[in-house]
Amino acid sequence: MKNKVTFEVRIDEELYKKLLVASAAEGRSLNNQMLHLIRSNLAYFERTHGKIDPSKAVLPEDA
Repeated sequence: MKNKVTFEVRIDEELYKKLLVASAAEGRSLNNQMLHLIRSNLAYFERTHGKIDPSKAVLPEDA
């Protein structure tokens, strides 16, 4: 099983509510909607900039 990381995101209330509406419309939980958006964005990034090497990530000190 892959390691899972939990992290906190600060977001304004209006954007949060919009995400709830969008995730419900897509039939996803908020968590799954966020994962979908992150994966889509990273796929786009890799298409335009090349593959990302995760071993080069600099982790925050509190991770």
